[in-house]
Amino acid sequence: MTQDCSPRNDSTGGTPRPAESPDATPNTSPHAARPFLDWLAAQRTQDGVLLLGDARPFFHDESAYTAHHGDDPAPFDAGHGLAALLRATGADMSAPALEIGCGFGYLSLGLAKENPFPLLLLTDTSPGFLRILGDRLNAHGVAWRAGDDAHAAPGTSGPNMSGPDMSGPDMSGPGTVRLGILSGDAMQEIPDASLSCIAMRATLHHVADVDAFLAQAARVLRPGGHLVFEEPCREALLLMGVLVAQMPELAAARGMEVTPRQLELVDLFRRMVEFYCRQDIDKSTAEDKHLFHPVEIAARCRAHGFDTAVYANTTLASLKYLHGESPLPTTFFHDTTRAYIGEVCRMPELVPLFDATIADACAYIDDCSRGGRGPHYISVFDARRG
Repeated sequence: MTQDCSPRNDSTGGTPRPAESPDATPNTSPHAARPFLDWLAAQRTQDGVLLLGDARPFFHDESAYTAHHGDDPAPFDAGHGLAALLRATGADMSAPALEIGCGFGYLSLGLAKENPFPLLLLTDTSPGFLRILGDRLNAHGVAWRAGDDAHAAPGTSGPNMSGPDMSGPDMSGPGTVRLGILSGDAMQEIPDASLSCIAMRATLHHVADVDAFLAQAARVLRPGGHLVFEEPCREALLLMGVLVAQMPELAAARGMEVTPRQLELVDLFRRMVEFYCRQDIDKSTAEDKHLFHPVEIAARCRAHGFDTAVYANTTLASLKYLHGESPLPTTFFHDTTRAYIGEVCRMPELVPLFDATIADACAYIDDCSRGGRGPHYISVFDARRG
């Protein structure tokens, strides 16, 4: 669990905060969605996708990235977990919701399938990801297509998508889902106090100016609205970087041969973690930019008027089943570090070196973490606007 270094209005516990009073009921006024719907009605569309910002491809090939990361046996759990968290905290869901950085739809599918909002707008800067997500929504019977605007700018390139024909100006039906091109750095046009929720998964570390984003999020959310996001955390990744950097020396001390490729990957891993952790260098051209400590995130959210709860080493998917932090396996840090090196970073050549050199150190960290949450590797943040 996060060390309680923040003022009283920040919660670092694992139980969702209740509604402000037992008698509190969501505002179900049909007018809550109108400002956002009016704004969307004035936007251009192409191939069924709303053009709300500049398109930009992902740093990696979207299809290959989805093939590597998108084979999820429970594709709806993250979205259902987010909806469960909002219900448990008594959130007002009468206004639209926005997902930023939807990617191939890890969070989007479950949220779109359940969709407690009058409108759910799923956005990314990548036309490739939106095409993939559109196909996945079609496969699960979720209608998403908006009518094309006859005045779409010539020469713009959106994803070539197909979907149910839902053309027409009215986008106010219950549970409507739309796709759009938008980035977390370009929310200036969204109307004030027009959203019930902004959702993100592994997106905040892509945003160049985090404080500017938080200021915009506070502006566009209604009072009591929720900014909910899942993020990797600096604490565990920095510890991983320290341990991985020691692997060649530990291997040499044990008489093991380390290949040139392994040395190259160790250096790459060390430099990668350093780049993510440092806050004094220009990261504007990088895809992944930041790593945060949970207390830092809570403090930055607080500076923009958010009351923030942190669910340590917990994912949105796990919140479908549990009202709070997930139980951790006794080998959490060991297993997470091994998987991060071999699968997330795609460095399988380092896994045998991990097993032979730093596996025992990771097991020691797990032993020290018994009864607690261990180093923060990934956490869910629920920032409620005051």
